[in-house]
Amino acid sequence: MHEKYTDQMILPDVPFGSPTLPYEKPELGVNYWVEDNFFSQAEAVKIANRCFNKSKWILGSPYTNELWPGMRTRKALKKSELEKVELWVKQQIDKKSLSVAESDKVIVNSNWAILVGSEEGAARPHVDNRQLCEYGAVLYLSQNPQPNSGTSFYRLKYANGAAGGNIVKAPYHNLVDALKTDSLPPSAWYEDVAIENKFNRLILFKGNIAHSASGYFGKEKRDKRLAVTFFWHTK
Repeated sequence: MHEKYTDQMILPDVPFGSPTLPYEKPELGVNYWVEDNFFSQAEAVKIANRCFNKSKWILGSPYTNELWPGMRTRKALKKSELEKVELWVKQQIDKKSLSVAESDKVIVNSNWAILVGSEEGAARPHVDNRQLCEYGAVLYLSQNPQPNSGTSFYRLKYANGAAGGNIVKAPYHNLVDALKTDSLPPSAWYEDVAIENKFNRLILFKGNIAHSASGYFGKEKRDKRLAVTFFWHTK
């Protein structure tokens, strides 16, 4: 787990000449939104079972060379279910339409079920590529989730302990562009704000704020962390 940042910390200044990011404090109703009991209990259980019972899964780390962990499968929600999610999202961010980006280089895993166990992955702070996503969302579908397995927002932690920013803005598209580095170690982040995993909870957030699944759990298929991810542009 990452060290938790608090406003009571007395920290040094960011080292001179270090790459920086702007900072935007994660605030409910401003840059992230949460809705509990999004579907009826019966609907949510039905969706979870549908996802668990899918036969075609794409494998990630540690089974392949993919950076993302566990396994995933497409078309988690049916059309009417997805429309309900998108209507709520548009209401929160006051937008009239949403779209899923298309790319020749990567698959945009919107409306995909993601299943990850405790031995298959760990928190990996990142931002969603601004060319592919403005807003991301996660629907939690594990009925008995373990603590510290929801979604966390992060801010940079420098080698001297200084706290930095958390958001990628134009002209940059991702952390690689903004910080001019291919990767950062886990120690390069403070956990800033954490949203707990709760069955049938939907969380929406700006994709360009550093975030990650807080953690994973379970070893057997139905005991692992199950969630559905969404990625949208707005018009």
